[in-house]
Amino acid sequence: MASEHCDACGFDGARYDNGSLLDALRAQGGYWHTLLATSGSDLRLRPQPEVWSAIEYAAHTRDVIALHVYGVEQALTNDEPVFPSISDDLVESAATTYGDADSDEVVAELTAQVTRLAEVAHDAGDDIWARGLTIGDARSDVRRLLEHALHDSMHHLSDVERGLALLRSQV
Repeated sequence: MASEHCDACGFDGARYDNGSLLDALRAQGGYWHTLLATSGSDLRLRPQPEVWSAIEYAAHTRDVIALHVYGVEQALTNDEPVFPSISDDLVESAATTYGDADSDEVVAELTAQVTRLAEVAHDAGDDIWARGLTIGDARSDVRRLLEHALHDSMHHLSDVERGLALLRSQV
């Protein structure tokens, strides 16, 4: 399976060996903590109407990581499980609560989820990371799920940094 790649943010999962991938995942909670702690009064402000605020991106990332924990656990304990696609309505429904989320709780939960994700993958051993699951029509193996979780977090950290910079330039 090909590594995850994103032209928009420059993410390339092939740059990570298995150990550095897990280390990078574990580090995400600290990055989010620092970014949200320094966002000040801009925490809940959207830099543009269609662009999420820092807290909205953090809460979304927390939920995406939690889904990846579940997916990796399922892939490692079941024989190629299959799940329906995640509907856009479900994603939009969850997003309606993000703006009011408590930042300390979001960071604590995000940190717990990335730690859990890395632990589950580490404890299973990377020799079985080829196991996978299918969501809708797309199959992903454990390695790709780990890469996607890291990419999602890193991509949204950059989104927040750009958004905060835009907000601060408008003052």
